[in-house]
Amino acid sequence: MRIAIVNGPNMNLLGLRETAIYGTVTWKQIEDRLYRLAGELQVDVLFFQSNHEGEIVDFFQQQLHDLDGVVLNPAGFSKTGYSILDALAAVGIPYIEVHMSNIFERGGWHAESIFFANAVGHVIGLKANVYELGLRGIAQYVKEQRTSISGKEWRTGAH
Repeated sequence: MRIAIVNGPNMNLLGLRETAIYGTVTWKQIEDRLYRLAGELQVDVLFFQSNHEGEIVDFFQQQLHDLDGVVLNPAGFSKTGYSILDALAAVGIPYIEVHMSNIFERGGWHAESIFFANAVGHVIGLKANVYELGLRGIAQYVKEQRTSISGKEWRTGAH
């Protein structure tokens, strides 16, 4: 199973930006935690971050046949990233949306996400922990989907 952890704009500055909101944990520290968790879950993880919407679209299109699920923090694209949303729909990769801050508590434009309705789950407001919970969640979701589909495929002879 291969899961991508995808971050939108400015998430590469974790540990430096708005520490009262996001905490002091760096992205490298979060990656290290996720690599360890991925080992426990027996999944491969791939990390991608971009400040440019089109690069995220390209990433999803390039990974079309290689990803089983995504943990997505759209960050600043939460309200405007329609091309990312369309790319996810086009490639059919299930995703869990995560936000380190409680976007609903913050209000304003932070409280709106175009990704919310299509996500298979959401984890918000738990700072760096959202990534670990998101990875656990999407891995379990994919595993359950594979289990329910594999029985049908086996009965029809498709492999």
